[in-house]
Amino acid sequence: MSDLTYNLTRQQAADLLWVSTRSIDRYVKKGQLSYKKVANKVLLAQEEIKSMQADYDLLRQNPMQETVVVKEKTVFQAPNQSANKVTRVNSSLWLSSVKEFAEILSTKDKTIEEKNQMIFALQRKIGEIETSMKSMIALPDYSAEKEDLKINIQKLEMEKTDLQDEIRREKLMNTIFLGLALVAVVFVLFFTLR
Repeated sequence: MSDLTYNLTRQQAADLLWVSTRSIDRYVKKGQLSYKKVANKVLLAQEEIKSMQADYDLLRQNPMQETVVVKEKTVFQAPNQSANKVTRVNSSLWLSSVKEFAEILSTKDKTIEEKNQMIFALQRKIGEIETSMKSMIALPDYSAEKEDLKINIQKLEMEKTDLQDEIRREKLMNTIFLGLALVAVVFVLFFTLR
């Protein structure tokens, strides 16, 4: 089945099969329908939906019998009666019950579809937020950069302290050298003038 045409959305498939999109999701999850995801949109194989639609049409074409036989237990059993009593139910009554049930299911499916649309909208919004957050500087990276800057500042402070100490030593050495030179000059002057 590699030559399948994936061009039906979940809603289109649900409309063709007369089921809810939730049912379509269940068919996909069970592996009854294959799908492809294109730009966050699920596309279903048209051939598989048509095949499933043909199966459903066959089931719907099965003519309803005039009466339906239902077995029910009798509470009181008279002598010479069987334990099971067979009653005939009018098919129109049964059909109206089925139609009411189908309407209830349809309402439920619409509610579920609305909830699914809200969920998909929220998921899309979350995706947009995640995408925008990827372009921002991550907090751990920022923290690492901040730590590196602190270490560099500490190194520069240590170098500054070392340079200040070296300048003080050179000033002290220059002062001592100048003092010795002065003493030598005074000493030479003292002996030469004498």
